[in-house]
Formats: sequence, structure tokens, C-alpha cells
Amino acid sequence: MHELSSLTRTLMFLGFTGGAGIFIWIGIVFYLKSKWLPLLEDILDNGVRFYTLNVFFAGQGVLQYGTVFLSSFHAKRYGMLEKRDKVPRHIQRQFIFAFCWFMVSIMLFGAAIILHRTYVL
Repeated sequence: MHELSSLTRTLMFLGFTGGAGIFIWIGIVFYLKSKWLPLLEDILDNGVRFYTLNVFFAGQGVLQYGTVFLSSFHAKRYGMLEKRDKVPRHIQRQFIFAFCWFMVSIMLFGAAIILHRTYVL
């Protein structure tokens, strides 16, 4: 029987973990869209409903609000530096977690693709 090489196993692990992480992130986006995104749009965007229109925009909104809560540079850039202090900390943490989860999942999946392209199997 043919043994899988350690590189193949590593690629499979990275690809599966990154892909599963992206699907879990989509579930997190659905949760945040239904529970907290309308509140954040009221506080941070003065009631303009853009990110709650559909799940694609909600994903973008989760990432944008995650960067606003994570970085004062981005908050200032989007004009939300003073407004973000009105959002409770536990909500901010959920958006920061979703942002970090997405970034780690994309990095794992991207690493699998780059390694696969580098070492053609």
C-alpha cells in the first residue's frame, strides 16, 4: 500500500483546516448579521443599513468593523474613532474574533495553495 508523504499530509491538513475555518467563519457571519450588525450600523454608520442587506455585504461589514475595533488607525480613517467607544466591549470582542478567525483561516488555506504550487505533487 502507498504511504502518503509528510508534505502531502501537511498540505491536506492546511487545506482542510483553512477550508473548514472559512465555513465556520460564514456561520459566525450569519450569527453576527442577525444579532449585532444592525446595532453597529445604528451606532457607527448613523443608521445606514448597508451590511445587513445580504450575507455577502455582512461578511464585508464583519471584517470592516473588526478592523475598526482592532486598530485605532482604521477607526480614525473611517471616522469611527469616537463612535466605537459607544459599542460594548463584548460585542467588539466578537467582531475582533471573527476578523482574526477569517485571517488565520485564509492564511492556512493560502499556505496550502502556495506549498502545493511550489512543490508540484
